[in-house]
Amino acid sequence: MVIGADRIIEMIRSGVDLEDPVSRRIVRKPLIEDIGQDQVDGIEGTTVDLRLGAVYRPVGRARLMRDVRVTPEIVKLVDGAQDPDAVLRVTPGDYLLVQTVETVNLPGDIFGYIRPRTTMIRSGIPLETAFISPNYQGRLTVGMKHVGLNEVEIQMGFRILCIAFFPIDGSAVPYRGVWQGDRVSTDGKEERPF
Repeated sequence: MVIGADRIIEMIRSGVDLEDPVSRRIVRKPLIEDIGQDQVDGIEGTTVDLRLGAVYRPVGRARLMRDVRVTPEIVKLVDGAQDPDAVLRVTPGDYLLVQTVETVNLPGDIFGYIRPRTTMIRSGIPLETAFISPNYQGRLTVGMKHVGLNEVEIQMGFRILCIAFFPIDGSAVPYRGVWQGDRVSTDGKEERPF
């Protein structure tokens, strides 16, 4: 069962209780932060649109072993917080990591599912997405691979993703991974993979 628009709006406005990843105390935060009123008003069905906030290019090697992981070094290409009118030019074959403007705060009894907006798919850029675990707090980072034939221009703040929220029946293990918050990569540094 997916959470409806009325409940999503209520959780954005009044907040949700969740565990702070550092202090382990219960705090109250909006389900989605840094969201515009036009996005709240524009909820269709049961999904909320999320906007392009920052773009990174992986430039280094990756090493993904059972006991150690190294994800590529990255270079920030565009930061919408610094230049909200910037336009990204994506050429065929480009692989980039893109991050949302919005911060998502999932309580322990809800998980999120993100998908690209169909405009991205129709433009030759089917974003690589994932499930968002309960108690994840931060901006969302997804892969962007241009599989089309022509350059695509995307302005910072363009709506690239939509997110749906699902209640969890029973108990869940809260997110404990290293990607909590706004982290995009290990940036070429070695760490344990869990």
